[in-house]
Amino acid sequence: MFIPTSDAFTDSIRLFLAITLAVILVVAFENLPLMVPSILLPLAYVLTKLAPSQAVYSPWSTFIPWMFMGGMILANVLQSIGLLKRVAYWCIIKTGGSYNGILYGLMVAGIVLNLLLPANMIIPLAALTYGLCIALNIGKSKEAAGIMLTGAMAALLPLFFIYNPNVAIIFGMGATVAPEATVSWGQYLFHNIPAVFWCFFMVFVTSKVFRPEKPIDAKDYITEEYKKLGKMTSAEKKGTFVCLALLAFLMTGSIHKIEIGWGFALAACLIYFPGIGVGTEQDIKTCNFPMVFFVTACMAIGQVANVLGVGKLISEAVLPIMIASGDTGSVILVWLLCVIANFLLTPLAIMASLTAPLTQVALDLGINPVVIYYTIFHGVDQIILPYEYVLYLIFFTFGLIRLTDFMKIFGIKMVLNLIFLLVILIPYWKLIGLL
Repeated sequence: MFIPTSDAFTDSIRLFLAITLAVILVVAFENLPLMVPSILLPLAYVLTKLAPSQAVYSPWSTFIPWMFMGGMILANVLQSIGLLKRVAYWCIIKTGGSYNGILYGLMVAGIVLNLLLPANMIIPLAALTYGLCIALNIGKSKEAAGIMLTGAMAALLPLFFIYNPNVAIIFGMGATVAPEATVSWGQYLFHNIPAVFWCFFMVFVTSKVFRPEKPIDAKDYITEEYKKLGKMTSAEKKGTFVCLALLAFLMTGSIHKIEIGWGFALAACLIYFPGIGVGTEQDIKTCNFPMVFFVTACMAIGQVANVLGVGKLISEAVLPIMIASGDTGSVILVWLLCVIANFLLTPLAIMASLTAPLTQVALDLGINPVVIYYTIFHGVDQIILPYEYVLYLIFFTFGLIRLTDFMKIFGIKMVLNLIFLLVILIPYWKLIGLL
């Protein structure tokens, strides 16, 4: 608030930045329960008359909060009936029970589970990998780090080619500037098919970085745990039916022309319907509803920034640099910006605050905004320390990963991701005409 204003940096923009930064810091330092700043942020925008309430609260009229809510409810139900554990155990058994077999099995399980229910595999895979480490009695070690962190990557890396609620936030924020920049489930897969290689390459790297000192064989344990699940129950079959119905809905978006995000909310209702009815009231009560409010509050940041012209201000500042850098250089600069911002902001806050301005820059440069969205998604996934991304932090808090091991694998991953972007993704995007 002490920064002098100008014709471009107006009183309204200064107040907007002060309010936004204050609330984001409250969330980052966990000074208050998450629900409080999530309610306070949009409310502050309205009370200070920075933007009309119709604009501030318009994210609730989009599919994104309902997509998140539906996905969380459905994940809780599938976890409680045992379907997620059954799929994960089956995948690991099929890839063998050795250390490397466990790692590749976890990635296969992550892909299969994210196909059934995208972006809701963090808690199930965290619990599964922790249980494996305890059963193998490997404690805090590089072997445990390899298993736990592969579980984390199995939960998150498949989202680079499977359309999901996380990337939908970026598309939702970009829609305030470029509403025409949308993709279907199939287009998202086609645009990012090289990311399948990225998933398994990172498993290979992890297996080499955390190579065990002595052979590990968990096949007997996993087989025994799988047998304890018994035959597939009626509830699991019904849950599978709902997941397959959701997958079919997502894959046929270009046919029915309905925004595929609504399918998650519908599936969450369907699993409670008579004839299926495998969900319980407890599955709803245990949902992380404050996160839904926080996601929507972050989207309000973009809405208000758009009203105030913040995107235009940022675009005017960075446009000359990106013009001089060319298309490839511009993509790399966006990636670097997100990586650096990760040290200060959460990935969600980066998506909310940077997507709209960068979309405007992309339009000014004649670059397809979709390329920028994919680059942002890759950039916010690159971290060094656990605090930077709460979804990775969840795995770290189980206490089986040394900080040095965490920093080592994610430092390597960051460098390799930049190379992957330069050598594979950008040439591929140019080949298919996306860039």
